Amino acid sequence: MERYKHYDGDSIYLTALAMCDADTITKWHNDPEVAQYYADFREMKSLLTVQGEVKDMINSGKAFAVFDKSTDKLIGYSEGCSIFFGEKEYWNYGVETLEFLKGFCFNVRNENIVTVSAFSHNTCALDVYAKAGFKKTCVYRQRLIRGREKYDEIHMDMLATEHWAVQKDKEGAE
Repeated sequence: MERYKHYDGDSIYLTALAMCDADTITKWHNDPEVAQYYADFREMKSLLTVQGEVKDMINSGKAFAVFDKSTDKLIGYSEGCSIFFGEKEYWNYGVETLEFLKGFCFNVRNENIVTVSAFSHNTCALDVYAKAGFKKTCVYRQRLIRGREKYDEIHMDMLATEHWAVQKDKEGAE
């Protein structure tokens, strides 16, 4: 299947999410090491279930597939600014991916506010969101329970004016 690059970065490129990506996404959602950071971790996901979810994401118009630029390997996907990296060795690509997604949400979709969330044990995601300028807005205490461990669900957001101010500062520094 031919992919049309919407964003071509240093390490990654993003394309429209496609139904053919469902096989790989199903594998990720059933890998406990990958899926542990998501609320539906307790559910086994069939290919049919994931195909339905992928179809819904495609229809939203906000879904992207994330590829490693050097290998053309599917490494993750996103909907809005929510990123799911299924390939563990690429978890450090979050900042680059998120920078593009913020621009897409604010400059193309003309959204005024973008929200993201992660559970408190997903410190990698929370660090990426904070580094990208998202601010903590809400905490649902002990929202997720796994065995005897309890984790908060942390919500963060960014306003368009905050995004544009940072972009203006970056342009001025160049």
